Amino acid sequence: MIHLKINYEASLAILEREVEGELLSIVAVAAAAAVAAAPVAVAESVAVALALALALAVAVEVEVAVSVAVSVAVAAATAEAAAAAVAVALSEATAAAAVAAAVAVAVAVAVAVAVAVAVAVAVAVAVAVAVAAAALAAAVAAAVAAAAAVAVAAAAAAVAVAVRVAEAVAVAAFCFFVLEVFVV
Repeated sequence: MIHLKINYEASLAILEREVEGELLSIVAVAAAAAVAAAPVAVAESVAVALALALALAVAVEVEVAVSVAVSVAVAAATAEAAAAAVAVALSEATAAAAVAAAVAVAVAVAVAVAVAVAVAVAVAVAVAVAVAAAALAAAVAAAVAAAAAVAVAAAAAAVAVAVRVAEAVAVAAFCFFVLEVFVV
């Protein structure tokens, strides 16, 4: 009877060590899942940084386009003013007509430049918004994939623990049964 009790206690000690080993392996799996999720977070940060850099580049390009358009408008206005001065020198009547025509042309050019700048700005903003939306969608998809991987790893670890606990319970029940049968 003492021999069976010693075997029973030894079996329980072995089971305790196996369960501890399984718990350590579960911790290792969880740590590996966390390490695997780190590159995904870095990739998300890089995607957001690229989207912001692209948006900044588009904004700078729009600003340069506006500056060039303003310079062209100023040059056109200067040329029209010089033409008007020549017309005034030739004749008052002709000069008045030339000034009116120059003003009309200047107004038409200014309107055309303003429309072109507005269209360029609208296109640049639309492109920047589309790029930012695509980067955000990629970051969300990567985060979802990482979360799914962690969930699968946790489920696998839980199944492994459940199997080991079931084995331990079965062995303990068998040992108890053997102890009861041989003791009684």
